Amino acid sequence: MHRLHRNSQKRFYDEGAVYFITTVTHERYPYFREPILAELFIRNLWFAKNLKQFALYGYTVLPNHVHLLVQPSEKANYSEAMGSLKRNTARDINDILVGKSLIRTIAGGDSNPRLRSLDVLRANYEITKRDHPHLHFDTYATHFRGIEKLRKQFVRKHGKNHSFPRFRWQPSFRDHMIRDERDYLHHLEYIHGNALKHGLVNNPEDYLYMWVEGMLERIFP
Repeated sequence: MHRLHRNSQKRFYDEGAVYFITTVTHERYPYFREPILAELFIRNLWFAKNLKQFALYGYTVLPNHVHLLVQPSEKANYSEAMGSLKRNTARDINDILVGKSLIRTIAGGDSNPRLRSLDVLRANYEITKRDHPHLHFDTYATHFRGIEKLRKQFVRKHGKNHSFPRFRWQPSFRDHMIRDERDYLHHLEYIHGNALKHGLVNNPEDYLYMWVEGMLERIFP
């Protein structure tokens, strides 16, 4: 069944369909040439998959754009899932760029500096699971500890006097509804070989910021 989202720029949502999605950084600035920021996007992608409960069949993170192959669920259509992913990634990258902790209170008001990070995570989790009752605390805590570790790595590597501008995405994104199995395999192969096409690696699977269905899941420590 086709549905047209009222804020969709004429996006049609077909229940059970798979979509190839491309989203680009503002003015194609190569933020994701920095491995820390590329890993941050991937961690946010897997976390968004858990929150919005979409199927993920492939991704590749190039220096200034990202390709995804996803299948939304009843939890959220792909515009809602992409909006959440893009907002959270932009917020986290900008906090990293200014050295702001990514384990922060979401309850409103000023954080109590005496609270341990575990206490903050538990309090935030209780708020988050109101809208996402399927979410487990271990998943939530592992994600935020992981991205906070990336912030610390960025500070050690670049300090405060880095040259990265404030992170922004280009508005919206491009989407293509997969028509059949041949179309699916074509786009899966496109994701698999895209880093090779751009001259970033000599072997597609050497590219750390790509994954497609059938490969072992890439786990960042």
